[in-house]
Amino acid sequence: MRKTALALITLGLVGLIASPALALPFWTETFSYADGGLVAVGLANWATHSGSGTDIQVLTGIANGDMAQGPDDNRVYPARLATDVTYASFKVMIPTPAAGTISTNYFAHFMVNSTTFRSKVFVTPSGASFTFGVTVTQNAPLPGATGAIWPTALNYGQWYTVIIKYDAVPGISTLWVDPVSEGSASISSTDAAAAGGALTAFGLRQSNSASPAGSTLWMWRVDELSVGATFADVSGPTAVQQTTWGGVKNLYR
Repeated sequence: MRKTALALITLGLVGLIASPALALPFWTETFSYADGGLVAVGLANWATHSGSGTDIQVLTGIANGDMAQGPDDNRVYPARLATDVTYASFKVMIPTPAAGTISTNYFAHFMVNSTTFRSKVFVTPSGASFTFGVTVTQNAPLPGATGAIWPTALNYGQWYTVIIKYDAVPGISTLWVDPVSEGSASISSTDAAAAGGALTAFGLRQSNSASPAGSTLWMWRVDELSVGATFADVSGPTAVQQTTWGGVKNLYR
C-alpha cells in the first residue's frame, strides 16, 4: 500500500515538473454578477472614472454599453512599468443600430490614469456595416499615421474576439480580430510614437460625442475580458476560465 502511494506521489511530481508553464492573465472578467449597473453589482472590482447617466449594464452575465450614455468604468490590475508590453482580449458584439451611418467612437482602452488612455478600440463605419479601429491616443482612427482600421467589414450581431497590445517603449498599439496566434493578421497604430506611460487599468467606455455629428449612436456587448503580459496570457485556456456559468452563457448566445 505504501509503495503504491509513493509511486503515485512520484508520478504526480514528475507530471508537475514536466507540465509547461500555464498562461496566467492578471485577471479574467466574465461579468458573472447579478443584473444591474456594473459598478453597483461588480463586487468592488469596477469603478467609474468619468461621465454621468446610466452606467454600463450587466445583463445575463454580459456587459452592455450604450453610446447614448456617459459613465465610463475601469478595473485595475497590477501596475505595469513604463517599458512594459501589455495585452488584453475580449469578446465583443455590436448589435444592429438604428438606420443611418454609425458614429466613429471608441469603447475600450488601457488606462494610465483617469484621463490618460492607450490603445483606444473603435467602432467605425465600413460600407453598410462597421469595422474596428485602434489608435494609441487619438480620438479617431484615421488611416495612416493617425490610427489603423481593420480592412474588412464585420457583421452586426456577431461575436468577435478582439485582442489588443500596447508596446510602451515605441508607443505602438496593435489589434487582432479572431486571431489564431500572435502571428495572425493584425493592424498597428503609431499615431503618438513613444507615448509611454505605466498602465494601471482597463476601461470600458460610453460616449455620445458622435463623429461626425448627427451620426447614429450604437451599443456594444462585451464578455470574457482578460488582461496580461503576453499574448498567451490572454488567449490561452486559462484566460477563458470556462466556469459552469460561462458554459451556460455560451449556450444562450
